Amino acid sequence: MTVSDGAVVGLTKVVDHGPASVRWNLVLMGDGFRASELPTFHADVSGFIARLQSNDPFSTVWSAINIYRIDVRSTDSGARDPIACGGTGATPKTYFDASFCNGNIRRLLTVNNNTALTTASAEVPEVHMAMVIVNSSEYGGSGGAVAVFSRDPQAAEIGLHEMGHTAFGFADEYEYYQGCNSGEAGHDHYPGAEPAEPNVTANTSHPQLKWRALVAATTNLPTTTSPDCTDCDPRTASPVPAGTVGAFEGARYFHCGLYRPEFICRMRALGNPFCGVCQDVIRRHLAPYMPATV
Repeated sequence: MTVSDGAVVGLTKVVDHGPASVRWNLVLMGDGFRASELPTFHADVSGFIARLQSNDPFSTVWSAINIYRIDVRSTDSGARDPIACGGTGATPKTYFDASFCNGNIRRLLTVNNNTALTTASAEVPEVHMAMVIVNSSEYGGSGGAVAVFSRDPQAAEIGLHEMGHTAFGFADEYEYYQGCNSGEAGHDHYPGAEPAEPNVTANTSHPQLKWRALVAATTNLPTTTSPDCTDCDPRTASPVPAGTVGAFEGARYFHCGLYRPEFICRMRALGNPFCGVCQDVIRRHLAPYMPATV
């Protein structure tokens, strides 16, 4: 299963805000789409772009972004889905070698990053971020050197979440790795130093907080603490008004000892907006690529 299991067949600039040399360039590719299925990939790309443009803060910095679609055909449809993770056992031949079950977690869907990055940069040398949509209805995705997401009904939301990792360096804000009530060990208390990601912290004092400029003087720090460090926080509703920026315990796969900026965020649960801190990071990241104003 290598690049001999398909071919690059076309490049289209689908969002054009100017020369690639002065804009932030996103490249979308597909894996596990046979030639006859490429129209489905085109529709998936259009759907993701519509969701991206309609979400803050992208709606306010949209003119900074160019988007390219690279059509890639694979020999077979789908992605590898190992039985070891409860999958179907499918082993299709695809260009980017998409596979579920990485790290023995079925939802962790990855591709061959080297092949994806090489393909993206060959077609768009000024690429800033590469994403791969995988032709599978099974829920899955990942964010790393390349963002990956499946064609699950929540596909566009998965894509936005994984984009947060790959393009902007966000950490996951949920407090489990395998899942709540999974019995996983080693995720009760965070043992390390201050994490590098801009949306999680081990600090709860205002002067040391990464996002202190967004925290009101009347907001308690920490804003919430986990009631049981052996499992996920069972609260589903915020105890403070929506949009409050503070320090909410439970983040980056740990029940206790790490804090996130808001009670809820797209980096914690799909279908929610990016929190104020994440939005601020995205705006600052894309601001240099905005057209000059007169």
